[in-house]
Amino acid sequence: MRARSVSVVFGLGLFATSIPACVSEDKDPEEEAPPDGSKDDSFAKPIDHGTIAFGTPAASALTAAEHFHAWTFELTGDAKVDLATSYAVLGQRKTDTVLYLYKASATGWGSYMLRNDDSGSSVYSKLSRTLGAGRYRALVKGHLASTTGKFKLTVGCTGDGCAPPPSCLFGSTYGDISTSPVLHIDFTQTITAATLATYNDEQKRRLVVAVQQSAHTDVMTPEEAVAAVDQGEVNLNYVSEPTSRRQFAAYEYGAGDNSYGAIFDNASGALVTSIHDGDLEGCTVHRETCELPEDFQAMKSDPAFTHGANRVITAASQLSSTERAQADLTLKRIYGPATTVEQGLALADQDRINVQTYRHTASGRDLTVIELGAGDTSVGAIFYGTTTQQAGLIEDLFITGCTLFAPR
Repeated sequence: MRARSVSVVFGLGLFATSIPACVSEDKDPEEEAPPDGSKDDSFAKPIDHGTIAFGTPAASALTAAEHFHAWTFELTGDAKVDLATSYAVLGQRKTDTVLYLYKASATGWGSYMLRNDDSGSSVYSKLSRTLGAGRYRALVKGHLASTTGKFKLTVGCTGDGCAPPPSCLFGSTYGDISTSPVLHIDFTQTITAATLATYNDEQKRRLVVAVQQSAHTDVMTPEEAVAAVDQGEVNLNYVSEPTSRRQFAAYEYGAGDNSYGAIFDNASGALVTSIHDGDLEGCTVHRETCELPEDFQAMKSDPAFTHGANRVITAASQLSSTERAQADLTLKRIYGPATTVEQGLALADQDRINVQTYRHTASGRDLTVIELGAGDTSVGAIFYGTTTQQAGLIEDLFITGCTLFAPR
């Protein structure tokens, strides 16, 4: 009978400083050498069982045809993970397993980071480690090439990183947008060479970035972008999420009969999702609920906010340096990028802007509002405290472009 080895659990700090990239939690010289990794049913190409849910055992079996089994899981932050194999059916013959743990990198799975053959006096395997955010693979094989039998794998997780990543607001494919119960398509346009002149510089910039998401990475101008796509047409859909009071601009087109493009936050202009062959990739936005009221006038009486100072500004000299920066951004958005604060004041109704302060009680966030009349309607922006980070935009009294969201 071969000697049983004892698994050792290393602390995270020790792992980072003194353990090589390929780490074994025990040294069992009797384990048979792995077969050719280039073949199916091998270390490189195991039976892929997909994602394993934390705390839910996954059962499988080592057979003459299936020697290697793999499951994946993802951590969104730091968490302590415990992996263990055990019997699949109570009273069954024990199956001598070996357990490996890998972490995905830009080049694939690479070498294993942890390994265990026998946990204590058991032929089953166990690994325990505090890990960081990332995608991981657990692989189970038999101690010998001839080892067969049923087993189950359980992955336990403790910590904030165990929480699943939030799903993309738009779904997994571009087609999901039109059927989503939480999204609304506000209006649709078609960009062509004939209509290109009707779009502003920011819309043209987004057009170029969207076309670069396909194989047309060399396009540099809006004209080149339109000419490069199928039929010379780009579909521009404005999509809103009512609960968050955000709007997005989706640029979609055909490239070799496949759907490509990009989706942008319409307030900030940031790229939030790419469209690759109809799939949505690199999504950074998720379902949210705005904490700001729908109507700016309602903010004054909303019990969720404490109303502070209210100042009427008739000269730029009345603004502090931070208020001037906030006013500058607000007036440029309303009147154009070349507008100065002085010019904006002269263009505003009654040659004045209003500076108001609020505190959002639940989050403790201070807010500064730059608001003015423009053609007898209320427009402006809401900033976080003394920063130029926008919490929302005021458009005809309505608050849009929200970034102050309720906790998930």
